[in-house]
Amino acid sequence: MANALAKDLELMFENVVEGYDAACVLSRAAETSYPDPQAMQRAGDTFYKKQNYHAATVSGLDVSGSTRTDVIDRFVPTVFASPQNVIYELDAKELRDSAIMTNMGKAAAQSLAAEVETTLYAKCAAQASIFVKKVGAISWDDGATAEALMISRGINSANRKLFLNPFDYSVIAKDLGNKAYMGDRSKDAYERSMVPDIATFSTFRTDQIANVTTNGTVSGTTVNANTSHTVTAMTGDLPTDNRYGALVVAGANIANTVAGAAFTIAGVNAVHMISKADTGQPMTFRIISGQGTANLVISPKIITSGPYQNVTAQAAAGAAITFLNNATKPANVFWAQGAVTLDYGRLAFPSGTGAQVMTATTKQGVPIVMVAQINAQTGKVFVRHTTLYAATVLDPEKVGVIVANQT
Repeated sequence: MANALAKDLELMFENVVEGYDAACVLSRAAETSYPDPQAMQRAGDTFYKKQNYHAATVSGLDVSGSTRTDVIDRFVPTVFASPQNVIYELDAKELRDSAIMTNMGKAAAQSLAAEVETTLYAKCAAQASIFVKKVGAISWDDGATAEALMISRGINSANRKLFLNPFDYSVIAKDLGNKAYMGDRSKDAYERSMVPDIATFSTFRTDQIANVTTNGTVSGTTVNANTSHTVTAMTGDLPTDNRYGALVVAGANIANTVAGAAFTIAGVNAVHMISKADTGQPMTFRIISGQGTANLVISPKIITSGPYQNVTAQAAAGAAITFLNNATKPANVFWAQGAVTLDYGRLAFPSGTGAQVMTATTKQGVPIVMVAQINAQTGKVFVRHTTLYAATVLDPEKVGVIVANQT
């Protein structure tokens, strides 16, 4: 019986491993890595990932007196969340039916995959620095707008991804189905709700929904004092997180702001990341923390000069702040390759202690552990499926959202 049970548990675990990959859409598109387990234990499950360097150009044949580009190491903290688990018990009667074990393996895979997908989608929706506000329903053309905003900022990655929530996906399929000139693509959209890639985005439908929540009344909000920041390598003994900066605001309604709110600042446009040319488009900012107070932490950090310049001008004292998300609606996320990362960890469950321990890595590279332990007194097998991961928006300036049905 023990050997039979072990075989049945192995089959159930195989279903977990296979089912996990099938349930992932966003996770397959993110950059992944596997930090050393021993190093992670010693670092408290926190490590730092390096962002890309930027450089400034200078003119002239003789550059001896020119300003050198400062080589600044920019690191982003990545923190493993608490392990995610699916736990249950099977009694000696249920163990007679292998279908129960098979189906529980599939259910466990779906639940674990959903946790990773939900976390990743929500972080992108809350931190993305490119914000496409659509008044009314989403349409096919909004993908082209998102592409144009990325290109104007010098984000020319050939590997761009767009993830549509199920409701906006169906609207785009309907929009495409009405375009007779699209031929077979319109037919597929009309008959099977299938859309092709939009603009230069590899386009996917996801079952995830992460809302961008509206503020309360926020009219009359302004910048309280001139604000710009510099890029630094270290803050004290720790690497500086240059994704975020402080912004002090004023106004009678600042208590109504929410985390993830998107806004523009009068006179502050986005620039091309390489040439530093004015895009003519307002930079969009997100509230990361400090919501409801005058002291906000925002993304991106306002940088007005040097190789990491991202805006045309500082946030001037008294400049009007215009909030964009005025209706709570689901986000459609897009990003350039490398801007979003998933890092997976391994947990050390010892074998030979009475529990049966199985470890495997899915086709997508996700380490999963299953532990099963029999309690002879209760006649039950306790089963635990576990995964450990960290989802990080490494470069929010290369991540965007399309939010439709705004007013």
